[in-house]
Amino acid sequence: MPIKYSCFISYRSPSVELAREFHSTLNDHLSQYTTLPIYRDETRLRGGDFFNRELAIALCESACMVMIYAPIYFDEFYTYCAREFKAMEILEAKRLRMLRGRKNDKHGLIIPVIYRGWKYFPSALSSIRHSYNFEFSLCGKSYLKRKEYNESIEKIAEYIFLRCNELKAMDKDPCGECGTFELPAYDEIASWLPSMLPPKPIFPSRWGRKS
Repeated sequence: MPIKYSCFISYRSPSVELAREFHSTLNDHLSQYTTLPIYRDETRLRGGDFFNRELAIALCESACMVMIYAPIYFDEFYTYCAREFKAMEILEAKRLRMLRGRKNDKHGLIIPVIYRGWKYFPSALSSIRHSYNFEFSLCGKSYLKRKEYNESIEKIAEYIFLRCNELKAMDKDPCGECGTFELPAYDEIASWLPSMLPPKPIFPSRWGRKS
């Protein structure tokens, strides 16, 4: 089956308003490049660690994944975003191998968009992935009309469009196995997840410094 969605928006439920606003603005820009829709799941608004088969398949059928990052994105108890991220890493590695030899086979398929906690964004990711810092959106809705914001969204839209075209032009179907695709189980991310969590505060010893 061909690529069905231009991108999949991954977010924690407390970031739903940011995800909706981002989705709307991105769609305004992206619709000028491609007719492929954006996938954004809202079943997670029910709370808990909710998954369904549709979500895993939709992720597999997407050209890119946009992660709406805040420090709660990676969480040791609510792991669905971590599992989505790791699943897209698996798809990305496979698809870039399929593109090997082409001039754009080094372009990643995960786009981090940081709304909160820029300084807590995992260094393991910031060292290898270009990200967009939208922390200026902390107050009100005025940022939606800012030139800086819309120029960044335009860059994201064009980037997604180019990745869609590359995947659609492949000789081998990039979505051939999407019907059986599953998110990794918790056990598969357990050793990796701690490196993605914000650092824990260090408190002075309750007994004071030894002399």
